[in-house]
Amino acid sequence: MTHEEFNAFLTDISCSLITKDFQLWADRVELPFSIVTSTGPNVSHTLEALRVQFDLYVQACENMNLDMVYRTPLSCEHCEDGTVIGTYRTELLCHGQRMTEPFTSSALLKNAEGVWRMTAILNARGHAVWAGRPPDIGGTPK
Repeated sequence: MTHEEFNAFLTDISCSLITKDFQLWADRVELPFSIVTSTGPNVSHTLEALRVQFDLYVQACENMNLDMVYRTPLSCEHCEDGTVIGTYRTELLCHGQRMTEPFTSSALLKNAEGVWRMTAILNARGHAVWAGRPPDIGGTPK
C-alpha cells in the first residue's frame, strides 16, 4: 500500500459518513468487520449489521453538525502476511472547528482483488463518544 492509496482509502471512509454513502463504506470493508473501542469490540458479520453501525455513525455526524471527517495518514506497517496496519489521526469538524479532540486509530487492511479493504479498526471511538450522547434509537429520549 502506497501513501497515495492509504490517503485515498481514508478519504473514501471519511466522505462516506458525511455523504451518507453506505455503498462507499461497504466497498472499503471486508466482513466480518470489527470496530474495537475502549468499551470492547463490535463485530459486523453481515451487510445488514454493518449498515446498522454505519447509520449510528452517520447519526452521530448529524447530531454534531459535522461537515467534514478529516483523517491524516500517519504510518503504514506492511506485515509478512500481506496485510497492512494503517495508522491515522481523525478530526471531526463543523465549519473548520473541531467538535472533539483529535484521536489516533489504526485499520487492519487487506488487498482483495486490487482494492484495499479494512477488516478492523483499532482504538476507534464509538458513535456515542463522537456525539457525547447515545444515539436516538426508537424511544430513547433526546
